[in-house]
Amino acid sequence: MTPARFHIVRPRAGEIACGDGVLVRDDGPRTLLALVDALGHGPAAAEVTAAALACLSRVAIGAGPIAVLSELHAALRGTRGAAAMVCVLERDRLFGCGVGNVDLRSDPTSVPVVLSPGILGGSVRAFRAFEGAAPAGTRVVLFSDGVSSTRLRLEDLRALDAERACRTIFDRYAYSHDDASVLVADVRGS
Repeated sequence: MTPARFHIVRPRAGEIACGDGVLVRDDGPRTLLALVDALGHGPAAAEVTAAALACLSRVAIGAGPIAVLSELHAALRGTRGAAAMVCVLERDRLFGCGVGNVDLRSDPTSVPVVLSPGILGGSVRAFRAFEGAAPAGTRVVLFSDGVSSTRLRLEDLRALDAERACRTIFDRYAYSHDDASVLVADVRGS
């Protein structure tokens, strides 16, 4: 069920290092989609994101997104912290959990996203999971707060493949004054 996917990560204008990061990992029947946005900008934020992506590259995804974010939360203790969204695609379902200023959109099905307030590595009162249908043909888009969510309409991008949709979202909606990241994953049939 490996989705077709494409992502873009860019530091804010004037920076070289980026505090945003993306990881996609296939593990048998499951695919992990993850987006991390470390607090702040520059090299210190990039170090936090590198630690987060290292954790996400080895965490067991079979236990679900709350377990994944709990492990990431523990791994980031003592750092400046981060926001993150993790989703597990399995069969025709999407299971997710997000903390902080990250978001998810899906089309044509709508996944009811519920974000958990807090900062990974700092304080999170409770992780809130969400889930929804993600049959073949579903487009899932994860993005950081460096991308405007107010005008983003996925239905306008249906005719584009994952790469062109990602580039279009980035070109139209990414802010230059913040690190920005977009991950587009198109669910395919088994």
